[in-house]
Amino acid sequence: MTFLGREAVQDGHIYDCLILGSGAAGFNAALHLYDKGAVNIAIITESRLAGTSRNTGSDKQTYYKIACAGDQRDSPRAMAETLFAGAGMDGDIALCEAAHSLEEFFHLVSLGVDFPHNQYGEYPGYKTDHDPLQRASSTGPYTSKKMTEKLENAVLACNIRVIDKTQAVKILKDEKCNRSYGLLCLENESTFRLYICKNIIFAAGGPAGLYENTVYPVSQFGASGIMAREGVVFSNITEWQYGIGSVKFRWNLSGSYQQVIPRYVSVDEKGAEEEFLNPYFSSPQNMWDAIFLKGYQWPFDPEKISSENPAGGSSQGSSQGSSLVDLAVFIEKHIRGRRVFLDYSCNPGGFALEAIGETARDYLEKSAALCPTPLERLLRLNPLSYELYFSNGIDLAKEYLEIDVLPQHHNGGAEVNTWWETSVKHLFAIGECAGTLGVHRPGGSALNSGQVGGLRAASYIAGCYLKEDPFYQPGDLEIMAAGALREFERECNAGSVETGDSPGELLRRLQKINTRTVMFIRSRKELEKSREEIIALGGIKPNPMDDLRAFFRFKEMVLFSRLLYEGILFYINNGGKSRGSYLILDSIEELMGSLKGTVIDFAHRDKIINTHYNLIEDKIVSEQRSVRPIPPSNTWFETVWKEYREGRIFR
Repeated sequence: MTFLGREAVQDGHIYDCLILGSGAAGFNAALHLYDKGAVNIAIITESRLAGTSRNTGSDKQTYYKIACAGDQRDSPRAMAETLFAGAGMDGDIALCEAAHSLEEFFHLVSLGVDFPHNQYGEYPGYKTDHDPLQRASSTGPYTSKKMTEKLENAVLACNIRVIDKTQAVKILKDEKCNRSYGLLCLENESTFRLYICKNIIFAAGGPAGLYENTVYPVSQFGASGIMAREGVVFSNITEWQYGIGSVKFRWNLSGSYQQVIPRYVSVDEKGAEEEFLNPYFSSPQNMWDAIFLKGYQWPFDPEKISSENPAGGSSQGSSQGSSLVDLAVFIEKHIRGRRVFLDYSCNPGGFALEAIGETARDYLEKSAALCPTPLERLLRLNPLSYELYFSNGIDLAKEYLEIDVLPQHHNGGAEVNTWWETSVKHLFAIGECAGTLGVHRPGGSALNSGQVGGLRAASYIAGCYLKEDPFYQPGDLEIMAAGALREFERECNAGSVETGDSPGELLRRLQKINTRTVMFIRSRKELEKSREEIIALGGIKPNPMDDLRAFFRFKEMVLFSRLLYEGILFYINNGGKSRGSYLILDSIEELMGSLKGTVIDFAHRDKIINTHYNLIEDKIVSEQRSVRPIPPSNTWFETVWKEYREGRIFR
């Protein structure tokens, strides 16, 4: 077999399952597969030390689970109702994530992830965004990093193979059976290797490569475009999270970083400073409270531009909501052209601790953090958050922290069923590349979702797909793979426009377009204009040998960008308004008017936008469907016991 003029070497082994990605979700899936008897497995990763879960966090990164301390009354259904209430989420997925949340939380505890408990063994929680109880737990800024490391140690102890420095470029799919059977990968910049497998679990994270500037670590790119090329259906591709983050060192500025009420400053090209938030608020007290609330309400949310927003109508309140801070930062940086910073060395002008709101004062007082300056409050409230920046060369005591409103997480992704299987059989998606999180989600629910998804996928593969025999007849796979590679090579070499740009340069052009257009402020006119630019970029024929890795990344992100634009425009053209973490405007010029009244979308709360690529016709297909409700669950023990013994839970 040859591919792009080079040999595609077959691995020579048929795996029961390949897991793509070496983050917390991927390692957890591999470990559960092994524990359930699937030892013929391997993990494939571009870089074992890369990815979001190993390289990102927040002030105290959250894991969301059922409350299990004190006298709080909670249950799987109650938590599922909270998740489901976030809109655009399937109820059966919500129930799975809730029901398994304690199982996966204590699985992590058993591996050594040091979630705090009291002297009696209770694991207390705190309230996070969109959380009616206190379900959140944390180990500090690096919760997902600790999860990844402990899970990896367990995987290595089981001698599960980890294939490093390997970039997946194509899923091998049997079109007749609509099932996956392998991965084509690029090794060491020049060698192609073909891996045959009965099942694939995609755990490659979110499509961070869409954007130029993000809070994602530089090591995160994503691989969702590979699934898109094979016609995998995506759900909620429109839904992202955007929030204030630092740009020199990429990090979310949520929680403690806002709750200590730092000073927001902008600087012009001559170095002149301005505390720019004041004109947006009717009083300094309202401004201080909005900054404090950014800690709880970190993602931008059009419903929180104003302090009041009656359901079904426009925001007609006093325009004092916490997301007004995000808009002010955007206007200051991207319209006025000034650099924007947080200053922890001194208070906002005129600040007085005795004048802040009751919620902020009560929180700081209970945390013994009613200190004179933001820095002192930060050191008292969460010293690890200061040490995090100090260890990355930024001393918050001595320098301003440059910020922007940046993409942080994709809530959409591949549509999955309750076992996290995609629309392509034997292909599963877990973690951020799975579209399970809806529009609004409680902070930390993504970490739980990734762990639960890995458990569910492993359970189904072990319970159903390992028993399939035979896999294919001898020789069938080699013939199918050779044909698939010839077709893929033809596609990669297609393109009507010659250019001197390298694949890397074209990728950067694509990222600039997306950063300008598909962020938290979305204009129909700009989206339609940029869609044409994306289509034109897709027609360019770069030389793959200039940079093979960048070549495949460019191809992948062009296709995924097309899905993203078509999904958003489909939503808008079907009456969709501002919601989740973005504003819908006819033009950017309307932005200032949105500060006075934002029309929020309440009509599509029970709807999901599905989007997929039709390879044969080279077109994007979008449609709208209703969410699946939370199902009634059978909890009569004897009945469940019988169904479990007979394997009927998989039906």
